[in-house]
Amino acid sequence: MYLQLPRRLKGATPILSFLCLLLPPHCFGQVATKASEKTENTAAHSPSREKLSPFDELELFAFLAAGPSESYAKQVIEARGATFTPDATFMASFANPSLPEILRSVSARSPRAISPHRDAAYELLRRAWVAQQHRFFAAASETYQRALDLAPNSATLHLAYAFNLLFLQNYPAAETQSRNSLKLWPENAEAHASLALSLTAQKQFAEAESESRESLRIFPENHSAMLALGISLAHEEKFKEAIPILQKLIAAVPKMPEPRKALGISQVKTGEIDEGTSQLRVYLQNAPLDAEAHYYLGVALRSKGYSEEAALQFAEALRLEPNNLQYEAAAHPFATRSATDEAVPGPKPEDGSISKNIYTNKFFGFVYEFPKGWIRLSSDAARATLEAGGKFILGGDDPTQVDVSTAAARKGHPLLYVVEGGIGKQSIPVKTVMVTALDIGTTPRLTPGSFLKSVSEQFQHTGALVINEAPAEIALGGRSFWKATFAVQTTIGSIYTTEFVTADKGYLLIFVIGGQGPENLHEAEKSLESIRFSGTPN
Repeated sequence: MYLQLPRRLKGATPILSFLCLLLPPHCFGQVATKASEKTENTAAHSPSREKLSPFDELELFAFLAAGPSESYAKQVIEARGATFTPDATFMASFANPSLPEILRSVSARSPRAISPHRDAAYELLRRAWVAQQHRFFAAASETYQRALDLAPNSATLHLAYAFNLLFLQNYPAAETQSRNSLKLWPENAEAHASLALSLTAQKQFAEAESESRESLRIFPENHSAMLALGISLAHEEKFKEAIPILQKLIAAVPKMPEPRKALGISQVKTGEIDEGTSQLRVYLQNAPLDAEAHYYLGVALRSKGYSEEAALQFAEALRLEPNNLQYEAAAHPFATRSATDEAVPGPKPEDGSISKNIYTNKFFGFVYEFPKGWIRLSSDAARATLEAGGKFILGGDDPTQVDVSTAAARKGHPLLYVVEGGIGKQSIPVKTVMVTALDIGTTPRLTPGSFLKSVSEQFQHTGALVINEAPAEIALGGRSFWKATFAVQTTIGSIYTTEFVTADKGYLLIFVIGGQGPENLHEAEKSLESIRFSGTPN
């Protein structure tokens, strides 16, 4: 699943569209009404157990600029108090009819300390806020930075800056500012939510989940944290956990599109097809250019037997993302090769030759001597094995498995498939060696190590695999490989498999060794000692 965070403030409904609903104070109080009603009845949740000093003008203005919900702002302001009484000019900076009532209750609790630097930082903050309100986010960022140079110990100034950076899609910098804010104010729910959003945008879902939960521990109705948590859980394939969180968020903020997409995908993945279809249709009314949503709506329709409408959705997904192999497999299920493969000129990685029992591949520059007497099987047999293996790894319940396995088979170029000879009375070969090149041109971040770890995780999801040996880096034939060994339980007993993976020329070069027992597997593995590479990998 590849839920995308947004590229524009307004457009295809990504995260900054819903940030506009959740975070900026010009929306303050409009989306938090239901949450505030609920939270009034849960006042036992204190926003902070820390002994924090009262707000001065800088700290309170920046806190409000970070866009907390009305109920959370009220609790925090009542808990901390202030060193000043907000005047009409201060209150007029935030276009929220409920804010003056909250601020009128603020009275100075202690003498205000004179600080020329903080006063200057406050004036810069106000200028940054005006620029942000007019969507001059780059100019606002420069001014926020100047303010922080004068007041680096302001927790809320770091936080307000972090939210402005989210609008700029500068997620690493937003993460840094959120962390700086938390160092100064660890119990601020908004700072944890800001960090969670930053991490979600960078696909660091495990930590985003943790930060979201921490935000919700402090303030259970934080919509930003709910959103980050729901999306993170969905990406981590914890769909059943994600569904109730996303449903709660949609009930609180029904006009926010993005939770509907995450909810729809989660429901499709868990078999709630009708519900998922409904959510995705509503989402696509607001985000018609979202390829992933079209794809998953197609998956839902296909599973219900609506093949013609599903085909239209798959075609639209592919039109919007023409290089997506999974969408191509869904849109053209009967094609034998990827269209992108056919369009690429030049030599293909399956170029290779055999002399007796010696295989030579000039494309990758290696020679491999397989055991004498073994039989070479056809490329079609190898490709069928690749596709069947993909379906097995994914399991039988995932409605997208047919597209993923088909795409993987199309991008996998069988180089060599040899089996031990004399197997006429056996249902499967005792020993096998398959060599495949997997095109990773569209996923350059995929490495031999991450590939094997992903395969291991997918096998674990099926419950059919025992990992005998975790992925580890080794040397083979003068190259660096990653190796992992698995034992798969089948109806005829355990099948043992070892995978050796290296990278070269935009491909993962994968050697898969199979055997019906540890001894057979070890014997087949020994043949790889004959591999020799010429030159260095590209």
